[in-house]
Amino acid sequence: MPLILAIAMVVLIGAGVGGYFLFAENDSPDPAAGRPANAMSRLWEAPSPASQREGQDENNLRSMWFNNDDVVFGDGDGVRAYNRKTGKKQWTVKTPKGAGEVCAMSKEASDDGVGAVVFDAGGDDCSFVSVVDTDTGRTLWSRNLKGESTEDSPQMVVNSKVVAVAIGDTYAGFTITGGAKVWELTARGHECTTTVGLSPQYRAVGSDCPDAKPKKQLALQDLEYSGIHSTVSGDGRAVGQILSDRPLTIRMSAEADVIDAEGTLSTYTKEGAPDKTFKLEGELKDLSLKPRDTFVDEDEQVLVSGYGSGGMAAMDLKTGELLWKKRSSAPAALDTEGLIAVTNAPATGAVGQDPVLVSIGVRDGKEKVLGTLYDPKHSLGSPDLMSLAWDGHTDTLFIQGTGLSHDKSSVQAFKAPIG
Repeated sequence: MPLILAIAMVVLIGAGVGGYFLFAENDSPDPAAGRPANAMSRLWEAPSPASQREGQDENNLRSMWFNNDDVVFGDGDGVRAYNRKTGKKQWTVKTPKGAGEVCAMSKEASDDGVGAVVFDAGGDDCSFVSVVDTDTGRTLWSRNLKGESTEDSPQMVVNSKVVAVAIGDTYAGFTITGGAKVWELTARGHECTTTVGLSPQYRAVGSDCPDAKPKKQLALQDLEYSGIHSTVSGDGRAVGQILSDRPLTIRMSAEADVIDAEGTLSTYTKEGAPDKTFKLEGELKDLSLKPRDTFVDEDEQVLVSGYGSGGMAAMDLKTGELLWKKRSSAPAALDTEGLIAVTNAPATGAVGQDPVLVSIGVRDGKEKVLGTLYDPKHSLGSPDLMSLAWDGHTDTLFIQGTGLSHDKSSVQAFKAPIG
């Protein structure tokens, strides 16, 4: 009997190697007690130690990438890949020599399976860039872009041709494979105030240069194809962030000579000409408009973003009208089911202790409940504090965050009972 028990213990310990935990279909001591009929199966949970970078603005570690089999995320232990079905760890991105902790990840990896990771180059300066293969975790190339100024909110985007960065004093594009510099942004004059926004598709540069002509200018550049390359003379607004590539949608300052780029939202045509501009005032003022929680539908008509304190809302990009708003909710993705979101206050069904996964009509705001994120301890945090990723091919939701007790930070995979 002791020998049998010892063998059993070895098997159990071996099953835990890799830092992941598997759950049975019913992970409650009494599966029938309080478990809703539409409960989503929790497939696995993996530790995700919090990083001091978690609370920083937009370029923290709140990104999740997918490859064919894995979900990739970053935290206090670095950037790692876990099998989407089993939760088994596959690889960890190697820290470059001379670099410190991970600062940030690009919002998305490219369609070709390449992502950008930024490490601390020393002194809380987030300027050491690594470009990685998302299938293997192999580093394609690394470069220390440390300059005279310290960077705490690096911008980096990846497409099929270049890795573009706005880090410290470096505004440049590098080749995917070898990291050769293919372009570098320089000031139009000696006394310019320049602001830059990047997306996988575009670069937007706002400049106000007393010693150049025109004095004020907005320049738009397609980073991947020979598409948009246009300038809008006389527009001296500061560029904040590019929120969408289709249509090109940029958050900018309310007027020229204002650096705080949060006052207006502007869209542009496929040719790069100004289309619509809306002042972010009244109800629109409460839109969070952060790249990670902002989505535009396929018809390029409706923008969905975080709203107010822990909610979300939809805006008509043609009229500037607020179409609907919801409380205690966070968007995860757009797919054929509509807007996929997590809410603590569903419009349909009973309000319970556990968050609910819903699909939402982007224009009418109508909800359809897809499943309940059932947790026997009811310890899942608020949706707006979670990092969410949705795999529409397998109807699986991935959640990164800290529980209500604030003593356990993890990534969890939930399978929705649909399809």
